[in-house]
Amino acid sequence: MRKAFLVNLAIVPIFASVCSAEFQVHTHTTWDQKDAAIAMDANGNFLVVWNSYRQDGDSGGIFGQRFSATGEPLGSEFQINTTTFGNQASPTVAMDAAGNFVVAWQGPGVGDEDIFAQRFDPNGLSVGVEFQVNSYTESQQLCPAVAMNVGGQFAVVWESQNVAEDPNKKSICGQLYDSSGSTIGPEFTVNSQPATCRYSAVAMDSDGNFAVVWMKEASKNSIAARLYNADGSAATEPFGVNTISFNSITQPSIAMAGSGHFVVVWDGDPNRAGDDDIHARLYQPDGTPMREQFVVNTTRTSSQQNPRVAMNNWQEFIIVWESRVDPNVNERDIFGQLFNSAGLPIGDEFQINTFAAGDQRNAAVAMDKTGQFVTVWQSDGQDRSGYGIFGEIGPLVGSADFTGDGFVNFLDYCVLAAEWQKNQNPLQADSVDDNKIDVWDLAAFCQQWLAAQPQ
Repeated sequence: MRKAFLVNLAIVPIFASVCSAEFQVHTHTTWDQKDAAIAMDANGNFLVVWNSYRQDGDSGGIFGQRFSATGEPLGSEFQINTTTFGNQASPTVAMDAAGNFVVAWQGPGVGDEDIFAQRFDPNGLSVGVEFQVNSYTESQQLCPAVAMNVGGQFAVVWESQNVAEDPNKKSICGQLYDSSGSTIGPEFTVNSQPATCRYSAVAMDSDGNFAVVWMKEASKNSIAARLYNADGSAATEPFGVNTISFNSITQPSIAMAGSGHFVVVWDGDPNRAGDDDIHARLYQPDGTPMREQFVVNTTRTSSQQNPRVAMNNWQEFIIVWESRVDPNVNERDIFGQLFNSAGLPIGDEFQINTFAAGDQRNAAVAMDKTGQFVTVWQSDGQDRSGYGIFGEIGPLVGSADFTGDGFVNFLDYCVLAAEWQKNQNPLQADSVDDNKIDVWDLAAFCQQWLAAQPQ
């Protein structure tokens, strides 16, 4: 078997790329494009949506662009919102295995702000009409988040000023839909007791069970979560996620595997926001913690903030965030860290953006079944007109061309085999930069060997 594998590797010498170049997502560049969100289908094709100022003729509008798994644009940039009056903002997107997707956002409605959504087929054609998600319409409904399972069932959550007895408090509300876009049950409130709840996020497993997380302000800020069954009934009461308190405002993020295992991430520091770190915690499908919360970032100087996370069905995950590398300069860069299913880091943290001038912020990320991921963010001045949306396809592993001859082939495999199971630094075949040669380096080698892309 080993000889056959080596022969197969040696048949054709091919080029392989380390990773694709940073790319511009949007076509229209006038004014600001910001607040990007991303979703991916089972084949790695992905969609990016964002808010574009004045492109729809009246304040902000929601636009999108589809891409193949290799980063080639599929069709043209397109408008998502039908109603253009006022400001349409805070877009969020989710996609099923076949590429059907739903986009949600906040905009002017019956109340001050309402939550709207639009469904699309895999070709980017609208399915039905734009619709209002929230039933309670008094005051403001803000900051939507959406999750979809492999079959197209989806849930939308948002923050709502629906606490009539105390207008200063907010609830987290949600609405569940089947794959045809019909509601499953009425609008529901996630938090069980009145509180100031903000910045919800949601993730869904293959069967349609889902989890909601949010920031809860009490005597100190905290992260809360609640699990739901596929029929919309609550599977648990709300429970706390963080075990170390923090004093800053944070928008948590959650990602879930098809099995229901999930990870929650947030930023915070016990004393001051200027020292924020990125924190995470892993959970079993029933909400049992797999371990205590842990710090994600290696760089501990200045603030690390606004994390986003994506997980595949092998329970591997990627966390991306923005970092102020120089505490004296109000500019940020986008960093990331890969993890295996046990929550152990794969290699070191790494910088994702290659355009370093100006401010890079508000990253979003999606990951496919192979572990390849796509990160998008907004970059100031890169498109020569305010903020623009840019992306990078990973994983950012080292080149498997260990011999330096421009090919990934049998000779490079021999280098890897000679260093197999070694644990030292440096190592020539250490593709994932973790000072050892193991299955992760073999996986990185095979991925580049099979990619057949020119450098």
